[in-house]
Amino acid sequence: LAMVSPKGGQFRPAVCRHLELEFNRAGLELVFHYIESDSGLRAAIDQSLIDGCNLFLAIGGDGTVSRVAGCLHGKPHTLGIIPVGTANTLARMLGISMNLEKAAKTAAAMKKTRSVDGMKVGDRLCLLNVSAGVSSLSLDGLDAAQKAATGMLAYVIGAAKATLKIAPCDYEITLDGHTFNTRAVEIHVTNIGAIGVPQYHLYEKSHIDDGNVEVLVISRWTPQKIVDTVLDLVLRRRKRAIRFIGGGSAIAINCTQVMPVQGDGDIIGVTPVSITVLPQAVNFIVG
Repeated sequence: LAMVSPKGGQFRPAVCRHLELEFNRAGLELVFHYIESDSGLRAAIDQSLIDGCNLFLAIGGDGTVSRVAGCLHGKPHTLGIIPVGTANTLARMLGISMNLEKAAKTAAAMKKTRSVDGMKVGDRLCLLNVSAGVSSLSLDGLDAAQKAATGMLAYVIGAAKATLKIAPCDYEITLDGHTFNTRAVEIHVTNIGAIGVPQYHLYEKSHIDDGNVEVLVISRWTPQKIVDTVLDLVLRRRKRAIRFIGGGSAIAINCTQVMPVQGDGDIIGVTPVSITVLPQAVNFIVG
């Protein structure tokens, strides 16, 4: 079953035609489901499992992959990714090519798989990160049409707008039963230790399959701190702006004011938020 997000930034109808040809060569028949709602997606997956199918494709970006993964968790499955979103961070982390032809060949061959952890937030499963602050404010108000039209520029514009309205807030973070209080402009819970592309490191000791996530903090958002944050991501192993709080499997974040919360590039709620790590939640076909 191939689950398609037609709103993906790089999606074109020809993608599906090419996938059909590639999977036919491998002796596999694809059935396409175009995602319109979470309930419809879940129903399509459940029916497919009843029919004896346990091979799935997510055709879209990081948000689409996490939505599909949330429906598959706890059920027999192998999930391939065809990266046609804006950032496609998870596909990059798993070694899947950004070339659609090569990604299709990888998915059809099914030579290697890897189980990765998930972060349960309410009824949503996130695979990359969950955060509140600059990152969530930059996404608040962005829709799929904007991402499709402008690509990565949409995130840059969002971040610029967030810079104009962000101010430090008082946060309470509970990490595996231990509580920390901090004043910050960003609380970032990462499952992969990177942002955007694997080379942009938030925390180099983070692993996507170790049963833990890491909590990172940025305290201020002044021009100097913005420069330091960029240098931390691109160049520095010893961080100056990005501060590591700790790692664990159960995290709660509260704030003195209500802040939007993003997960894998989508706004998924507001503070307070609770996050539970689900070890080896999803089995992916990898490059």
